[in-house]
Amino acid sequence: MASQAPAGVGHQTETHADDRDDGGGWDDDLVPSRSGRTRRPEPDCPVEAALAAVSGRWATLLLRELMGGPRGFTELRALLPELSPKVLSDRLRALRERGLVAVERQPGFPVRTRYTLTEAGRALRPLLIELYATGEALLRLTSAGPVPPVPPSRGPSPVRRPPAGGPPLRPPPSRCPGSDR
Repeated sequence: MASQAPAGVGHQTETHADDRDDGGGWDDDLVPSRSGRTRRPEPDCPVEAALAAVSGRWATLLLRELMGGPRGFTELRALLPELSPKVLSDRLRALRERGLVAVERQPGFPVRTRYTLTEAGRALRPLLIELYATGEALLRLTSAGPVPPVPPSRGPSPVRRPPAGGPPLRPPPSRCPGSDR
């Protein structure tokens, strides 16, 4: 297959609408800097970076608990009793890899491990507060009340789907990052 580029042209680039410096009609409150002016998800987009930091099941709850100060593994297990030790280890590892959590091993026997938020992890506090407030508003605006928790069962959890034409299902309030429960 022959190149369709004119002779003497070694490389051509694609121009996207978001690459133009014409303003593009951006809302300056939503997109105050050039790094967010993209038409597709990009890892260096500030919104994508923030969402990636808090993504994953249990991540917001672990971040919430660590906002109160350093915690040991057993302490985190007690604060989040439904979180299995394996999943807790996996989630803490993922938060460490994202640069949000630091680990310190304390001398002695048995060795104790403390988890603490890094500066980047602490920077997520305003986001978690705003997510909580926004979530409360969405719940208030989209339904009459919280979805009751599903009672424990003996087998694997059934897949919960919203009834046809009904409101979307949400996790029970007790799993919400900012709650006191």
